[in-house]
Amino acid sequence: MKKKTFKEIIETHNSILLLDIREQEELLIEETIPGAKSVPMGKVFTEAIQGNLSKNVQIIVFCRTGGRAGVVERELRERGYLIDGLEGGLEDLRKT
Repeated sequence: MKKKTFKEIIETHNSILLLDIREQEELLIEETIPGAKSVPMGKVFTEAIQGNLSKNVQIIVFCRTGGRAGVVERELRERGYLIDGLEGGLEDLRKT
């Protein structure tokens, strides 16, 4: 998902889950997006298996640069989730 599209979606939709998959140490360095749920990448798949992530809610996953988000996006999409990853991650988003 491109930065412009991401900003439009979070400004106009209230039924999305923003999923920050960075590790806790990274959250100490840089804050997350307001309203985002923090679930480190290593726990995302456990949360999905346990039913803690809904397949009926649009999920936008992000990390620092977008690499990890791409992996999570691909894997959860294959499992039937409505998910997009933020291209370029937070670094690219905050360059505006």
